[in-house]
Amino acid sequence: MEKFSTKYGHFSSDGNEFVITNYKTPKPWVNVISNGKYGLVISQIGGGFSWDTHSEFNRLNRWHQDLVQDNWGKYFYIKDNLTGDVWSPTWMPVKAELDFYQVAYGFGYAKFTSEYKGIKIILTVFIPVDENIEIWNFKIENKTSEKKSVSIFSYFEWCLGSSSDHHREFHKTFLETHFDPKLNCMTATKRLWEIPLGDRGHWNIEYPYLGFISCSKKISDYDGDKDTFIGQYGSLQHPTGISAKSLSKKLGKWNDSIASVKTGIELKPNQTENVNFFIGIKENKNSIAASLRKYANQKNIDSALFDLKLFWHNMFDTLVIETPDKAMNLLVNKWLRYQAIAGRLWGRTAYYQQSGAFGFRDQLQDSMVFLPIDPKKTEDQLRLHARHQFEDGTVLHWWHPISDTGLP
Repeated sequence: MEKFSTKYGHFSSDGNEFVITNYKTPKPWVNVISNGKYGLVISQIGGGFSWDTHSEFNRLNRWHQDLVQDNWGKYFYIKDNLTGDVWSPTWMPVKAELDFYQVAYGFGYAKFTSEYKGIKIILTVFIPVDENIEIWNFKIENKTSEKKSVSIFSYFEWCLGSSSDHHREFHKTFLETHFDPKLNCMTATKRLWEIPLGDRGHWNIEYPYLGFISCSKKISDYDGDKDTFIGQYGSLQHPTGISAKSLSKKLGKWNDSIASVKTGIELKPNQTENVNFFIGIKENKNSIAASLRKYANQKNIDSALFDLKLFWHNMFDTLVIETPDKAMNLLVNKWLRYQAIAGRLWGRTAYYQQSGAFGFRDQLQDSMVFLPIDPKKTEDQLRLHARHQFEDGTVLHWWHPISDTGLP
């Protein structure tokens, strides 16, 4: 049963999801997802970006603000190998006329349900409670009476560090991509981590992490260069790489670095199969390998999603208000808390404004959300802010984690 319907969507009957039934919203409607360290923002058509610790200083993928279009994200292409049809499970970037498309935002996850010419895909994107990795779970169903051969391609542009890298022609010279067949994984690193430090100049140091993308199925092809994947005068909607017989396998230095990996599945009539992509930032290959081993089993992925939902359920159920106003109950008991915690305290970002910094006043106000449900977290926030106060009582009005610099 729908709750509080609008022309763009409604809340689910239990209030745990907001369902977008019309993706042409006035502006991008997004879900800010974070576990306190790793996070992502995703829109109703697949736009968005990811980060570790700081949404501006340690960005995984490139994203540029556009107040008219929503053209930057981590995208996937689906290709029917028999017919040549291509579409996206998040509508963008192919913009195919899907037979069905619906988006559901839950606490800590986003779910995209689409159907195109008999192939149904439920794509669930989430970050586990205790793991700095994002999981893209594709549940693909062949609803036809014929066998289907399907290829899946990923696409996003590597950033790795401060955003936005406006001088891309400069920053691209420091990016380097590799493919590890043993890990079944593309990795990327950067020779420069440039964090603005005000009067102190910049951190001209090597980026100490690895960005990565892997898949639960064997990666059969890949491309690390935007030029060869998109093609000269090509577009994200119709990239050359999707229609070519194979991807270029172009990696290494000097490219306009992207993350495009390809896998494929065969589906019998009425068969459903899971395909998982894993994206993130880790310290080294050993850390990547440990995470990939953990989620090689579909049961562990299902358990991680269950634990995530239970985590938020337990937090919200600690204190519940009941008033005659059902809309107020829903917002106060669940969604306002979720926004304050995931968006304001943990992510410290939105879509059009990304900060990553702690505001002395702002995050203290936000931390009050924990007082009735987990007061230790409010205390921890108070202690963090006290460490940024001086003997004369003045404070850093805001400061950045990672660099620990701010404005007195």
